[in-house]
Amino acid sequence: MRRLAAIAALLALVTPALAVEPGIPLLEDLRQRVLQNATGTVAGRIYIERAKPNGPDHPLVGVSIMVLPRSDERLERLETFKRQARDSMQAFREAAPGVRALLEAYEMELWRAGYPEAAVRTSTDETGVFRTELPPGAWLLVADRSVFVPVQAARASGAPTALALDPLARYSTNSYQHFLPSPRLVGYEAVSIWLRDLTVEPGQTVTFDLHDRGVWLSGVAEDTETPRRLRYAPGGRKR
Repeated sequence: MRRLAAIAALLALVTPALAVEPGIPLLEDLRQRVLQNATGTVAGRIYIERAKPNGPDHPLVGVSIMVLPRSDERLERLETFKRQARDSMQAFREAAPGVRALLEAYEMELWRAGYPEAAVRTSTDETGVFRTELPPGAWLLVADRSVFVPVQAARASGAPTALALDPLARYSTNSYQHFLPSPRLVGYEAVSIWLRDLTVEPGQTVTFDLHDRGVWLSGVAEDTETPRRLRYAPGGRKR
């Protein structure tokens, strides 16, 4: 039984590794290049373009940067999210969260396969600049920025009405009091995502200028909350 358990545990570890694309040999090659300090540099600046010809650009601080080994399969799925975002409101709502979930799942696969260094994260500094070292190869660079936009403030519960205090009132009030409260939109993240497909050579510096007019995908990530259902005891006390 112990041997079977050990085999099962080994399969659980190996299976995600075998599923990683672009493949273990390539990931191992990337690791060896890092160990040999055979790397190139990727640098960039993310900003909002100047409003006036003689004005300054507005640097975007703290933008999340993720760099992952290029995967044809995942690149196609990313492009599918972008295409489908134009088809319906529901697809638009799901596009940005779907892109984020796909990238995070890919990063987790790399970690489980034993190659955490193949998933590189950084962010822009106070001047909107980022810089990282990468081994030679094909990569996907994704920059993700979000700004929270409140839709409505949570309203405090008012004093209970006579109907709310009546045990029979639930049979004659609206559906909200008949069923569990449903989630409501309290705000959303306005998401801007830049995507770049790049190749790094040893000793080379690849530079990017990413600005507001070059966003790859604009989307939203909704923030909802479920109102707490209050019960009132006789006398109007909340329970």
